[in-house]
Amino acid sequence: MPNKQKIIFYTTFGCHLCEKVEAMILALNQQKNLVSRYDIITFDIIDDEKILEEYRTSIPVLKNDLTDKKLFWPFSYDDLDQWLD
Repeated sequence: MPNKQKIIFYTTFGCHLCEKVEAMILALNQQKNLVSRYDIITFDIIDDEKILEEYRTSIPVLKNDLTDKKLFWPFSYDDLDQWLD
């Protein structure tokens, strides 16, 4: 079984845009079974001072841990789908 790519989802409590992205991820997972290819790890930026400083004004952000490619808000469902492929 090949290793899954790790996707880090930078978020924080009470972020309504992050909730939208979470819903997009859930919908894409139902459509394309993302969990078979990706480990999507939610990371609260409040837990790391350096990451908080880096992303405080730009969350939600997704980062592919393998390629270091990032997807910054705003993005659409289709943008997310293409970024994951």
